[in-house]
Amino acid sequence: MSYYLRVFLNPNGQNKQVWKIENDTAERIDVSNTENGPGTFFRANPGETIWDALSRQTHWLTEFHPLKLQPGVYYRRMARPIDHHPSQRLGWNPGIHEEADFVANAEGQLTALARQLGRICQTVQPEEETFKTFGHDIRNLLILACTEVESHWRGVLVKNGETKEHLNTRNYVPLREAMRLDEYAVAFPDYPWLVPFKPFEGWTTASPTSTLRWYDAYNAVKHNRELKFKQATLRHTFEAVAACAIMMAAQFGLHLDGGWRSELQSFFLFSAVPEWPFSDVYISPYGVGGWSAVPFDFSGHSGTIGP
Repeated sequence: MSYYLRVFLNPNGQNKQVWKIENDTAERIDVSNTENGPGTFFRANPGETIWDALSRQTHWLTEFHPLKLQPGVYYRRMARPIDHHPSQRLGWNPGIHEEADFVANAEGQLTALARQLGRICQTVQPEEETFKTFGHDIRNLLILACTEVESHWRGVLVKNGETKEHLNTRNYVPLREAMRLDEYAVAFPDYPWLVPFKPFEGWTTASPTSTLRWYDAYNAVKHNRELKFKQATLRHTFEAVAACAIMMAAQFGLHLDGGWRSELQSFFLFSAVPEWPFSDVYISPYGVGGWSAVPFDFSGHSGTIGP
C-alpha cells in the first residue's frame, strides 16, 4: 500500500487529491463514498496493474507524487507544507499545539534579540562599511543569539530521538539538509539597503564549525575575548540573529496559530525559503484518527547522529 498526492491545475487554479494505491485498486481518501464517486475509485482488470488501469481510463499518471509519510504522520519540530496548501513553501507543524510553551518562550527570546539588535543599530548604522564594528554589547548579543540557535538545534535532534548528552556542530550539521536551512534568506525591513542574510549557506560536514563564520566567531569570542574580541562583529551578530529566525520558521513555519507576533513580522522578512517537493508534504489524517509523530531518519543525511 502506498499513498500519493495528485496535484494538478484546473480552471479555478491548483487542485489536489490524496490517493491510496494498492496492487489492483486506487482510491481517493480525502473524500467520502469513493467507490461510488466519479473518478475517485479504480480497479485493475485481471492481468493488468493498477497503473495500467489508470493509464487506460485517465491521463493523470504524471500528476501522482509518491509520499514519504503516510497520512497523519509528521516529524517533530520540522515544518513542511500541508496537503491543503501543498505549494505553500513556509509550511506548518502539526505538533505545534503540544509545543505551545516552547513556541511562546522561543518567540519571546527572539523578540528580545531583535530589540537588542535594533538598539545597537541606533548607535552603529548597519552598512557594509560598519559591519566590522565590534564591542561588548555586540559580543554579548552574538553569544546570546548563538546559544539560542544551539538550543534550537539540540531541541530538534532530541525530539527526533537523539540521546547523546554532549553535541557539537558535527552532530548538528545534518539539520542543514534535513530542514534545508541553507535555502532560507532573511532580510531586515528596517534596513532595506542590506543584502538578505543566508547564515547557513555553505555549511559543510568537512568543516562544520568554520563554515558557519558567525558561529565560529562566537566560539572564539566566548572562549578568548582578550585575543579574539575583534571577531564579535556586527555582521556576525546579524547573521546569528537571522539564524534564530530561520530555526523558528524551519520548525513551525510562520503560522503559529495566527502568525508570529507582529513585532517579529515587521523585523524579519523571509526573502527566500525552501521549495519543498510534493513528496514531502504532510497529509491530513484522513480516516486514521489524529496526528502522530515519527522520528526523522538522519541515516541518509550528511553528518553524524547518535553514538
